[in-house]
Amino acid sequence: MEKPEIMVVGTTHMAMNPNTVNQQQEEIKSLVDSLSRFKPTKIAVEKSFLLKEELDRRYTEFQQGNLTPAYDEVEQIAFRLGDLSEHTRVYPVDEVVDMSKPSLEQVFTWAKEHQPHLFKEILDVQATLKTMENDETVTETFKYINHPDYIKELQRVYMKLARVGDHQHQIGVKWLKQWHQRDLSIAANIARIAESNDRILVLMGGDHIHLLTRFLEDSGDFYLTPALSYLKN
Repeated sequence: MEKPEIMVVGTTHMAMNPNTVNQQQEEIKSLVDSLSRFKPTKIAVEKSFLLKEELDRRYTEFQQGNLTPAYDEVEQIAFRLGDLSEHTRVYPVDEVVDMSKPSLEQVFTWAKEHQPHLFKEILDVQATLKTMENDETVTETFKYINHPDYIKELQRVYMKLARVGDHQHQIGVKWLKQWHQRDLSIAANIARIAESNDRILVLMGGDHIHLLTRFLEDSGDFYLTPALSYLKN
């Protein structure tokens, strides 16, 4: 029995920049063509199982030519890739987790008010990340999101968040527990749809790449393929 192969593709959330989506339709189609070289047998996306029926309905309408994709990476990329690959569905693997106890905003507020030096460290890492970003085209955006150096630097933000708080108020760790629960649940959901010889492409927000890859690798049940090799011209 051959292990399934998984490629986690980090993405930007396209709803945040609809103008780019409108202006770069040909670039998005070219990106889909590049990802199709992976020859996925399944495509997993950042949608909750609670939306499965709606996702199935919209995907079917898209395949029938009756749906204009929304400003959403699932419809702009996963739907197109699924149709190109002649898939009958895409798989929602996101998990509903309450991320509000505490919220990320509360973590940053605590750091700013009580740990200004740590807050500055976090801002400095975020500034470094900005220097690594190139949003000239959708493809260039995907390249830096999936570059190992960018993923490593992004993870430094999360590790610094773990230090926010004190012995009595582990506010950063509490938020990270929620984040880890979500990513571990997503990894489990991916594992549940995997079958022998599958080639699963996972389209997920770039912040999830590090943990998802780590959890899937640690299982020993999958081959992991870096997305960057399919994003180069």
